[in-house]
Amino acid sequence: MKSLSIFGFTGSIGSQALQILRKHKEQFSFEVFVCNSNVDKALEVINEFNPKYIFLSDKIAKEQLKNSLSAKTEIFDDISDVITYLKSNPSDIYLSAISSFDCLELTILAAESGKKLLLANKESLVVYGEVLMNFIKNSGTELVPIDSEHYSLMNSLNNIEKDHIDRIFITASGGPFVGQSRLEIENKKPEEALDHPNWDMGNKITIDSATLVNKCFELIEAKYLFDLDPDKLEILIQPQSIIHSMVELKDGSVEAQMSLPSMIIPLSFGLLGEYSDKTKKDFSLDMFKEDVKLTISDFPKDREELIGISKDVMKNGGNRGLIFAAVNDFAVKKYLKGEINFGEIYNLIFQHYSKIEKKEILSLEDLRDNQRKILNYLGSI
Repeated sequence: MKSLSIFGFTGSIGSQALQILRKHKEQFSFEVFVCNSNVDKALEVINEFNPKYIFLSDKIAKEQLKNSLSAKTEIFDDISDVITYLKSNPSDIYLSAISSFDCLELTILAAESGKKLLLANKESLVVYGEVLMNFIKNSGTELVPIDSEHYSLMNSLNNIEKDHIDRIFITASGGPFVGQSRLEIENKKPEEALDHPNWDMGNKITIDSATLVNKCFELIEAKYLFDLDPDKLEILIQPQSIIHSMVELKDGSVEAQMSLPSMIIPLSFGLLGEYSDKTKKDFSLDMFKEDVKLTISDFPKDREELIGISKDVMKNGGNRGLIFAAVNDFAVKKYLKGEINFGEIYNLIFQHYSKIEKKEILSLEDLRDNQRKILNYLGSI
């Protein structure tokens, strides 16, 4: 029996993980489950899976849960209590699926554990990628990326020599506004931006998909995960979300990784430690039986400045990933509150990424201190 802790168990990735675990409960003991504020979902999960401990980062939600909780599960009061417990009682498997980098300490703990980390928290790599990957390498932690693009790249790169590679492409669906120009999407409403054609995700990541910022984050993620040359990394639009990555070799041939658009595939491999016949049966892409249509197009030229920012993050590091992520997060929140239109998300990113001071990040304390300064700057806009 393997012990398992899930950081972000009420979100889209966490919920899909629980869907798998529901059928394999006898293989796991459930240790620490972490979420932000979804009390109703937390209660459902606690009653079904009976984790030993739970932590809600939102203080009000935590108090609400305390008043409703009757199960044997104990509640941690502070994130430091979570860290202290897991340092003394490391889980065999960690799933890090919290959106944003608010609980980066937990991902770092898992990276240093020497155990197994299923990583679905792309912001942790965007803001702290080099350091985080060093933790993983130095501790011998087994890493399984859960994003479909990076899981597919892992499968490809396991069998390809890096010096044989000319270019690597990760693909984007294009979101709900695929094929439309920036001018055409300038005033799109949140309900339109949240209507993703292929994936069921949280609000923040769905907006990031619509702007294509999410795919730029994944480009940065790929660089750190696989130690890739930024100049060899590109993005293509693949609206059906069937092709997840492609590797072009120096002889001009291309290897494409294809599957149905589902996170169940990488999650199943990561949790169960093997390729699952059940997953294959339920999610097999049978191109001989189905009328599978595949279309590919270039990343839109009117958003290439996003690629430029991503390349700057990958090549120069420091706090650049933090700036990109923090300004984007600020802009998306304003958009979802109805304070700016969709097009202003781009304007805020392009304007303020260049304005904020670039500096080295030598520790988590440096990162948090710089994060506070960036947030103070953005709050004054």
